[in-house]
Amino acid sequence: MDKIFEIDMAGEKIRAYLLTAEAPKTCQAFETAMPIKTFAVNAKFAGDETIGMLSFYVPPGENEVPSVEPGDIGYYPRSQTLCLFYGDIMPFGYINLFAKVIPEDLDKAVIAGGKILKAGSMPLTINMSKSQETQKVMSPKHNNPTIIKVMRAIEEIWENEPDDVSSMRTHKRPPMGNFPWLIYSNFDLFWGTENLHVASDLAKDLELNAAKKVSLSYLKRTKERLGKWGYSNATSLIEEVSDNIKILESSDELITLLDSMNVYLNRLGSWVDAMIPWNNMDNSLKLLTLK
Repeated sequence: MDKIFEIDMAGEKIRAYLLTAEAPKTCQAFETAMPIKTFAVNAKFAGDETIGMLSFYVPPGENEVPSVEPGDIGYYPRSQTLCLFYGDIMPFGYINLFAKVIPEDLDKAVIAGGKILKAGSMPLTINMSKSQETQKVMSPKHNNPTIIKVMRAIEEIWENEPDDVSSMRTHKRPPMGNFPWLIYSNFDLFWGTENLHVASDLAKDLELNAAKKVSLSYLKRTKERLGKWGYSNATSLIEEVSDNIKILESSDELITLLDSMNVYLNRLGSWVDAMIPWNNMDNSLKLLTLK
């Protein structure tokens, strides 16, 4: 059995082991991020799946699978999330399968998953097992000041609700209050990160100036959309990132900047998502019929 780590959520301590031979890059990034403090929610579409955002980006394609079973733990690159599958599952996308729950702890994952589903969101911490010796791998250093600023911005909003998100609690737009405001901003953050994935992928193949043009177009659109919902800090950071992209001379730097900005916007989105009472909303939702 490979290296053991412990997931602490909803009052349960769940042991799992890394699949370092099958997914070495994902496992290394995961181990480097220890200790991990985030929050967990239930997946919206896949069924019995607990998810929690991670602070790093690893590309798709490493031990990538479309189908999973209870006890599997994956990394979903599209939203940089840990995905713990604990019951009936209808996979929503490909994941990097990088760990598995120790079989005797699967019941704990089921109990914790049920509590999180009912509560909406709960704290999640992850540490390597105390019995495991781990060598800390330093994160790569960057010389680009804008990349460094984005990294710091991620750290600032990781454990504390961002001001941009807190302000969403105060919006009261008639005739429907702040709920549509919250939902639409959540969608715009989602599509903003999806667009950055496209830009990052294209930057691997396009000539640099063409890749920069695509990236700037996507960032401009995201800035315009988020500006409508009052995300002043996010739009200011997007402006600075866009200005930096204009003078970049390296595709690698462009990709790193886009992927870092993706993590930042996804973290904003994870805070918004955790505010929305999805479970209660589904239980009380009554669809209208046009007459």
